[in-house]
Amino acid sequence: MKKILSVSILLLSFFCLQAQEGSDELIVSLTSDLKSTNRSDKMVEIGKKFLGKPYLAFTLESPQEKLICRLDGFDCYTYVETLLALTHVSELENPSLEDFREFMTQLRYRDGYIDGYASRIHYFFEWAKHAEELELVKDLTPELGVLYDKPINFMSTHRQYYKAFKTNNTIWNEIKQMEEDLSDYKFYEIPGSQLASVSKKINTGDIIAFTSKINGLDVNHEGVAYWQDGELRFMHASSEFKKVVIADESIESYINRISKHRGLMVLRVL
Repeated sequence: MKKILSVSILLLSFFCLQAQEGSDELIVSLTSDLKSTNRSDKMVEIGKKFLGKPYLAFTLESPQEKLICRLDGFDCYTYVETLLALTHVSELENPSLEDFREFMTQLRYRDGYIDGYASRIHYFFEWAKHAEELELVKDLTPELGVLYDKPINFMSTHRQYYKAFKTNNTIWNEIKQMEEDLSDYKFYEIPGSQLASVSKKINTGDIIAFTSKINGLDVNHEGVAYWQDGELRFMHASSEFKKVVIADESIESYINRISKHRGLMVLRVL
């Protein structure tokens, strides 16, 4: 009886993993028969297929660093990177789960190689630079916004929030080195007060990130720009509504309503 129960638990775990991380059939259904011709519009078309999926926090954390790709729910960051990955995978002749996972590895990990917690790109600011180096996006923020002199060091200065290096000095020092390397790049943002003057230059399907007033933190939240009824809104995995939604307010209104937001970063999908 115990042996039968153990086998049943293993089978249940397997099918749960398949439901969470997908299958070849799911990848095909998400990326086939798209009506859009450019990648920005494909991002939105694929993104709408996930509307209503639950908001899931901390899905990338595990005792040992490994690639985790959930398709049954998202946080704001995994939603955006999943859409970008699926958009590119949709252009393959026979897209598969392995193609998707390979693209996600290249997108999420420095040099496309998994080598512990610090090999994962944790700050959106670095993710943007990494995606730009891969020629996947162009950061429009420098031309639309202003230079903001802000050190990025929230993780190393708040290690108590991070189980992976709360008591592990080796990983903590790797995180500090990662932040020091980020200081080589200039940080730009579009202040909330200036958004109205540049909003027409932001397109549906652009990746957006809300810059933070919190010391040491680059951004608080990410999503995909979406023009609706003449108003610049956005699609995102919302912790407020606990699911993937199209915001029922403008980006400008959202920035003004959430006190920790300062402004916006904008990436154009190439």
